[in-house]
Amino acid sequence: MRIENIREVKTRFSRYVKELPKSGSVLITKNGRPCAALVPVTEDTDLEALALSQNKRFWKLIDDAIARGRGDPCTQC
Repeated sequence: MRIENIREVKTRFSRYVKELPKSGSVLITKNGRPCAALVPVTEDTDLEALALSQNKRFWKLIDDAIARGRGDPCTQC
């Protein structure tokens, strides 16, 4: 994964998008801190999985289900 400053990406955005399939993902930083990512989308990309991977509510449901499966005490009870 490449790491680039937001100014650089803004200046050459089209080039970055065009190169994504061969160069891979780009982590974008602002003031030295990660703020966004460009991810290549191909025919094999599962867009639903990509969207869910960023959803905190979804991961909370998964974590709760795993805890119930283990017999851990319910955190919401």
